[in-house]
Amino acid sequence: MLKPLPFFLALALPLVLAGSALSPNVAAAEEAKPRASAEPTITAPRTGPTPIAAFRPTVDQQGAARMVYGVLSDSRYAYTPRALDDTLSADIFRRYFDTLDGQKLFFTQADVDEFMGYKKRLDDAIKGQSLQPAFDIYTRYMQRVAERVAFARARLKQDFDFGTDAVWHYEREDAPWAADSAELDTLWEKYVKNDWLRLKLAGRQPDEIRRTLDKRYAQLGTRVAQLKPDDAFETFLNAYTESIDPHTSWMSPRTAENFNMSMRLSLEGIGAVLQSQDDYVVIRTMVPGGPAARSGVLSVGDRIVAVGQGTGPMVDVMGWRIDDVVQLVRGAKGTTVRLDTIPAANGLDGEHRIVEIVGDRVKREE
Repeated sequence: MLKPLPFFLALALPLVLAGSALSPNVAAAEEAKPRASAEPTITAPRTGPTPIAAFRPTVDQQGAARMVYGVLSDSRYAYTPRALDDTLSADIFRRYFDTLDGQKLFFTQADVDEFMGYKKRLDDAIKGQSLQPAFDIYTRYMQRVAERVAFARARLKQDFDFGTDAVWHYEREDAPWAADSAELDTLWEKYVKNDWLRLKLAGRQPDEIRRTLDKRYAQLGTRVAQLKPDDAFETFLNAYTESIDPHTSWMSPRTAENFNMSMRLSLEGIGAVLQSQDDYVVIRTMVPGGPAARSGVLSVGDRIVAVGQGTGPMVDVMGWRIDDVVQLVRGAKGTTVRLDTIPAANGLDGEHRIVEIVGDRVKREE
């Protein structure tokens, strides 16, 4: 018999409660209570890759998925229930791939074709508590990211020729999947070249650009390698819940903690709400009267590319998980956080600006 499972669903509320770990999500860069020291030290948010063999659904997770099915598709509790059938299964399949690789930079068409047999069988997997296909897709994503990171870092060891015409399309949601790894190589040649050019236009020197990008790509590889089976489960289950209602989400314990923190009316921090946007962390909103808003040096839409606590080193956060960046930005009252930002008004290739914000108590309106 399954033990009781803590799970969180917003069934009919016009509010997005949570999102997957790799999809754009929102978290407040605030802290519920002061840290032990006046000046927090920067530590790696997670250490050590998770073995691929560990990516297997637990009994509790499979039972939880079955419970979500009972609430959303087999009851009258949901505001807009939808039968879990082959049609919904196909929607879940598409949304799952879009969530993992919405820009079509990692999976190939061959990968998608390999898993196509599950397109109309995910409904049976949820009902039958047999979720391994979802975890297999997730680990394939992790494998492909590792391959792209290796390619990008190797490419940085060579120079780029900017004397030829080339086009890089930022918005790739509607682009076709690359046929194979060779086509992905061609795509990533442009991707890395574009990243290099943007830093070059920002006034960086070649050696500095090479170090910055190598570290950025390495961090992406590290972040993905450190994903946990819970992340796979949350991502997949949100593909299900959001296929029924975009305002309905499953929250893992860590996501639930961040959500509960964001609901408190009195917190300590800089008073900014952050959101992932492509590889950037973007300021989504600022709490009126909070330190970020009072500073007058930050604006909604500003991109944060590096973070430093107090007088400590700046840490490049391009490609980081949003919850890890939030953890880095949080600080108690009186502590200083330094942000390397690209102001929204300057555009992606604009001049960077270093700003300092002193944490304070932030009061939120009811």
